[in-house]
Amino acid sequence: MKFTKSQQEAIGHDGGCIQLIACAGSGKTEVVSRRVTRLLKDGWDEGLRPANIVAFTFTERAAAELKDRIVSRVRETMGNVTGMAEMYVGTIHGFCLDLLQTEVPEFLKYGVLNEVQQVLFVNRSSKQSGLTTSKDLKGQPLRRYVETPRYIEAVNILREARLIEKELAGCSVVDGLKAYQGLLAEKRYLDYSGILLEAVRSIAENEAFRKRLAERIRYVIVDEYQDVNWRSSSRGVARIA
Repeated sequence: MKFTKSQQEAIGHDGGCIQLIACAGSGKTEVVSRRVTRLLKDGWDEGLRPANIVAFTFTERAAAELKDRIVSRVRETMGNVTGMAEMYVGTIHGFCLDLLQTEVPEFLKYGVLNEVQQVLFVNRSSKQSGLTTSKDLKGQPLRRYVETPRYIEAVNILREARLIEKELAGCSVVDGLKAYQGLLAEKRYLDYSGILLEAVRSIAENEAFRKRLAERIRYVIVDEYQDVNWRSSSRGVARIA
């Protein structure tokens, strides 16, 4: 494959973070796989191994394609490299769930709710989950089934954002979020946002865990879909100090 100047620069980049913005079908997956191959080849004598590289993708399908491409390019360039199965290529939710279940024994007992199961979970316990105790802008209680998706979206945003408590004073959904999180903990469930939240919290609060993670991961590559019709981006490389 002939690469453009920009693609060649991305493959051979040796500095800090780099962001690639490219439309579908522009060779982004190939560039990322070539970059991973170059990192391994150049860093092998210095002790870099597949387990030291993490690649996040937007979907499992994209992960399968990227991993297959990486394995093929590494084999073409370096032959059979041991430990390729130890390179994580997948969604960030999958990565964070694996961290929780290997580093925080408590979460081995937790189940995971997908998006459909999350809706059913909130509907079945509409009061305990905070749904019907929350109100809309007109002061009307939220309705089960009809407004469940919007309620879930709201609590997910609240969990993933940096909140300004003063601006949210009196917001019933904030209290609903507390009820929902309490119900999840009681029933021992994690939803997708909860996986990220608990992983970040565990890393932040556990210095030994944080140190092990930093020693293990040297490169992070993120293939991130952006909902702007045609554009997606791949972000890498971030060194963890």
